[in-house]
Amino acid sequence: MFQFFLSRAKSMLKEKHKPFLCNNVADIVPVLSSYLTNCCPKTGKYLTNGIVKLFFGNKLFLRISYKRQNKTIRQHRSSGPILIIADLNIGDAINIQVACQTLKQLFPEKEIHYILNKKAYPLIEANPFIDRSFPVFSGGELPTASDVKQLKKVMNKTDYSLLFNFCPFFEAATFNGRKKQVLNHYPLSIGIAYDELKTQNVNHLRKKIFTYLTRLFPEEACKNQVQLKDVSLFIDKASQNDAQNFLEENGFYGKKGLVLFNPDATSPYTKFPLNKQVEMVQALLDNGVKYLLISTGFVFREVEKDILERINISKDTKCIIVPHRFSLSTYAALVDQCNVYITNDTGPMHLAASRKKDKQGNLLRNKTAIFAIFGATPARIYAYDSENSFYFPAAQDAPSHVFVSQSNCRNVTCINKLSKRCSKVQCFDGLNPQKMAEKIIRYLKEFVWN
Repeated sequence: MFQFFLSRAKSMLKEKHKPFLCNNVADIVPVLSSYLTNCCPKTGKYLTNGIVKLFFGNKLFLRISYKRQNKTIRQHRSSGPILIIADLNIGDAINIQVACQTLKQLFPEKEIHYILNKKAYPLIEANPFIDRSFPVFSGGELPTASDVKQLKKVMNKTDYSLLFNFCPFFEAATFNGRKKQVLNHYPLSIGIAYDELKTQNVNHLRKKIFTYLTRLFPEEACKNQVQLKDVSLFIDKASQNDAQNFLEENGFYGKKGLVLFNPDATSPYTKFPLNKQVEMVQALLDNGVKYLLISTGFVFREVEKDILERINISKDTKCIIVPHRFSLSTYAALVDQCNVYITNDTGPMHLAASRKKDKQGNLLRNKTAIFAIFGATPARIYAYDSENSFYFPAAQDAPSHVFVSQSNCRNVTCINKLSKRCSKVQCFDGLNPQKMAEKIIRYLKEFVWN
């Protein structure tokens, strides 16, 4: 049985000739913790968290990792630009803008270059803190050969002073002999693990990136009065018009209580089970929601149709599907027009939680309440909640709230969903769809419908 679970990760363990495939402890531990989850959920949770706390979420290792990076900085401080390499997906491309914004404040005289996901690029290219953006990553779970080739091409064209790598799938060979200039994400990851297991501090990725960088450069942070900035997305006029036209054509534009539900996710461990999604949506419709939009499934294909087939829609209620053809910019503009956005833990959640601006930097509506549903992923790291002091609020002029499951087995290794091998998904145990709907309806009654 033990060998079976290890073999499930053979694609990561055997293909050592590919420099962009990881075969380290960050991949193996989630596989082992999945075995523990299957045979003894509670014991496995405490044992796994205890091991991570001892060997990874450790202050000694945190100090050592900062010491090493400070040495790298001393040896390679020059006038060249700084390159920031985001993780592969859309959500990380949005969140890691914090690194660009912080480094530009720390070093106003330096150019900041950003390598990111291709689909997220149109929303980020107008960020005034970024001097050059390179849409390189295709957005897969692992980097493709093309991703690596394009990354190397960017690195070879410019003499960078420092390279900040936030992607865990790139090894030393990826950086063409520039390993000594690379500042990997280790202090950030160790700091997140430490706070997740030992403190009740706000542990959101955006804030932790800011803390990580200002700790590396304390003198510049003090001198330039560096501040944590809201993450913004920049939406072109054509996308705004497309979203508005879509709403007008369907009789949704300007309606009070417009709700957009995103049933898609990137993993079974982050997708609220279909029967519970249906129960929650039905409760919303039964309690006053008259205008409901449902996002198209990209990973879980046709999940939106499965929901529509199972719910009862009254004659005075409208429910439509967001077209699959919409660009990410049009989808962002559509989210901005809604009163409520309900979502699983996935990239569009970070899109919804970001400040919306036009290409000139003028604010759009930004009054969308965010309700996120979390299963496997540690919620304090990625979720948004304006009502809980242990969480980070969304950058909206409206509340944000996270529904966190009471799973007996969730542990810190669940953050690496790609490597999990649990035989049964228990990630959403304890979540009550009826009570979740009541929370959303309460917000609509108090702040929207009145």
